[in-house]
Amino acid sequence: MKKKFEQIVPFIGLLLLLILFSLIIGGKFWKTNNLLAIFNQTVLIMIGGLGMIFVVAQGSVDISQGSTLALVATLTGIVVNNYGLLAIIPTVLLVGGLVGLINGVVVSKFKVSSLTCTLGLLIAIRALVAVLCQGTVIYIPFELFAFSNFNILFPTFIGLIISIAYFFEYTKMGYYSKIIGANEVKAQYSGVPVGKMKILAFIMSGIMSGVAGVFTLSRIGGVDPGMGNFFELQVLLALFAGGIPVTGGTSSKIYKLFIGSLIVGILENGLTLANVSGVLAEGIKGIVLIMVVFITMYHTNSQMREKTI
Repeated sequence: MKKKFEQIVPFIGLLLLLILFSLIIGGKFWKTNNLLAIFNQTVLIMIGGLGMIFVVAQGSVDISQGSTLALVATLTGIVVNNYGLLAIIPTVLLVGGLVGLINGVVVSKFKVSSLTCTLGLLIAIRALVAVLCQGTVIYIPFELFAFSNFNILFPTFIGLIISIAYFFEYTKMGYYSKIIGANEVKAQYSGVPVGKMKILAFIMSGIMSGVAGVFTLSRIGGVDPGMGNFFELQVLLALFAGGIPVTGGTSSKIYKLFIGSLIVGILENGLTLANVSGVLAEGIKGIVLIMVVFITMYHTNSQMREKTI
């Protein structure tokens, strides 16, 4: 009974959030344009989460996602202006994959904590983006705006969810990632290629950050050095609010990411409609993240104590 209740807590949180903003904002919250805005915001968070979930399932974290998003978007803006739309896919795969590869190698081979490694890369990439932008906004060709069209975004989004959900839930990479998060030492002794799985997880996170960067670029029409700020905060909040433990493990599920992404998307939209200032809104999300992490850690520790009794 206790376990079932814990599983429905994110759904209860989502319902309460809908009721709260419906009461505060009124009918404006349920208008078609606003629901579409929530969808667009949720899609970006979900895309980032589809990569981050492999990392978090292993008990690690990638806080370089926002800077990777900005770097891929910046380079995409540059190459598309020079070589056309066909350059988008290799840019996303190469740049996003390279950032993930660096993170994965440093974490797995040099035993640097994922927080320290990705924080360092975040700072370095932000500096690189500032240099590439040279203090100006890089604008994109009109054709790239098509990627933000609902008729293109929705099927692409559904395709990504289905393919990566299958990959995470039914292949060795997803299974191994959960096993590593549950007990890395035991996984290693069981023959799981821990180092390889960590590298692949960070590569996946980098590539999906790049995909989110392209969709963000197509939506706003240009790149500036501050693009993607706090994106990793949104993704982590979605993962943890959806019920995925901070320590990862076998409780990591795609449906939890989906629920968490809706929670964060609705929270951001509601704060905007309620005219909450940007700084205060980020502060509220930060407090919510701390609360969610505290609750999940408390729950995890309680489970561990029960197993030892």
